[in-house]
Amino acid sequence: MRVLNLALILVIIILTVISCSKKTTEILQCSTPIFSPYGTLYLNQQLVSITSITNGATIYYTIDGSEPSESSLVYNNLIAVDSTMTIKAFATKAGMKKSQTTTATYIIGVPQWEGILVNGGTFTMGKTQGASTAVDAPHQVTISSFYIGKYEVTQGEWSAIFGSNPSNFAGDLGRPVEMVNWYLALVYCNKRSIAESLTPVYSINNTTNPIGWGQIPNISNQNWNNAVCNMNANGYRLPTEAEWEYAARGASNTPDYLYSGSNDINSVAWYVTNSNGSTRRFGLKQANGLGIYDMSGNVWELCWDWYANYNTDPANNPTGPATGQTKVIRGGCWYGLGDYSGVSHRGYKNPSYKDDGIGIRLCRSSM
Repeated sequence: MRVLNLALILVIIILTVISCSKKTTEILQCSTPIFSPYGTLYLNQQLVSITSITNGATIYYTIDGSEPSESSLVYNNLIAVDSTMTIKAFATKAGMKKSQTTTATYIIGVPQWEGILVNGGTFTMGKTQGASTAVDAPHQVTISSFYIGKYEVTQGEWSAIFGSNPSNFAGDLGRPVEMVNWYLALVYCNKRSIAESLTPVYSINNTTNPIGWGQIPNISNQNWNNAVCNMNANGYRLPTEAEWEYAARGASNTPDYLYSGSNDINSVAWYVTNSNGSTRRFGLKQANGLGIYDMSGNVWELCWDWYANYNTDPANNPTGPATGQTKVIRGGCWYGLGDYSGVSHRGYKNPSYKDDGIGIRLCRSSM
């Protein structure tokens, strides 16, 4: 028995030596390079470094999106990225396998906003077809000229300002941003206005700089609810509910379409029947008469106004009630029923509420 035990121990020792010998002859692989800062959207030029934790490794890279090789550029200084650029890199060292290739894409600058001029006029706001109630009763409204976004704010535009993307359906920067609420929308509007040297529209705590507003609330906040809107400023803002409907109707009640640009919902809107369970990239459906896309469906669009029954007296540039509990949302969304995408349908949510069917469309006053 003792002889057997000694033999077993000897076998284990031999196997261990063989295993260790094999490990020492394996060729190690260089560590994959790391980019700093990481690739995403930035407002300004970025100085990008590429490092590998493999000491003494040489890093080869390209800046045009092509695959790098050992005849590519050798990294030894910071890379100045001042326009959209895709960098690919790998590390290599004598006696080691080269690393995997890694990629980073940098998008510099705020994507340009495309605003559509909506010439002022008078229209019938509310439900113009079928029976109505106090919620959607038709009434005359006069609107001054203004600009409204050709598209809903995209994930790319949002990320360029915040440096992050809150959207549930991330991965395509051309899809509308979602998972935003009314408070976040005010911050975005002012931050983007400041970034583009425009006069910010909103003020809280007597300042237009969102840094001075404090933490963005997760529940209804009276201080934020009392935000002041300077309609004479030239910066970005949310449309009033009346502006939204006027634009959605194509600045006219003739033709009196049910949806924005058509009576055929499938030609203009992504909604529960045709969306396949998600938002869609901008501009894939038919535009309305003004050339504005997705005012029916895709994501609900936040408006400035507090929600309440309509005051049916004729009005000039109404901005809604002075106070309220919920904010108006318009246009329906990818998970909504077809009726919700109608130009007169009114939705509402708490200003702190967010989900993957709520986004924003920007507006600017015409001076």
